[in-house]
Amino acid sequence: MAAGVQMPGALQTREALLDAGAALAEQHGLGGLSVNMVVARAGVAKGTFYVHFKDRATFVDAMHARFHARVQEAVDQAIAGLAPGAERIFRSTEAYLDVSIANRGVKALSLEARSDPTVQGSMAARRERLAAAGVADLKVMGWDDAEAAAQLIAAMTREISVLEFDAGRPLPASRRVLKRFLGI
Repeated sequence: MAAGVQMPGALQTREALLDAGAALAEQHGLGGLSVNMVVARAGVAKGTFYVHFKDRATFVDAMHARFHARVQEAVDQAIAGLAPGAERIFRSTEAYLDVSIANRGVKALSLEARSDPTVQGSMAARRERLAAAGVADLKVMGWDDAEAAAQLIAAMTREISVLEFDAGRPLPASRRVLKRFLGI
């Protein structure tokens, strides 16, 4: 098998490690997320962790990347067939919020890791890509400063996500307000 190509069993092990990390992050936060705890929870040897991840920071980044891949998949499904505009932005934000609620451990981890220089850059780049996705919609809506507006909508959505994280459930009123801000 070519270098870098993982076999199905290896993919399952990697996913088990990431799942274990997400569960532990929800329980203990970033500070309590150790390699030893992850491998114990996943039921694999410590060396197996290092087959899949260079170090703890690479693991944390992989968890965040998987979260964003799930967000992108949910967004793609939510906006399929919609014309650019406010409804598409709102459906995208709802998809992000729903994935955040369903992945509380990774959300907790990403909130804590924002100031960690080892993963800060890659996490910020993923957030930027999500925000940039709304620029075309905002231009269709007539926004001259679509890039700035997209950043503000993304920031508002992240804040709603934090509020929902703290509440442990979706907050319909916050989502309605976002919808109203979009003019829907």
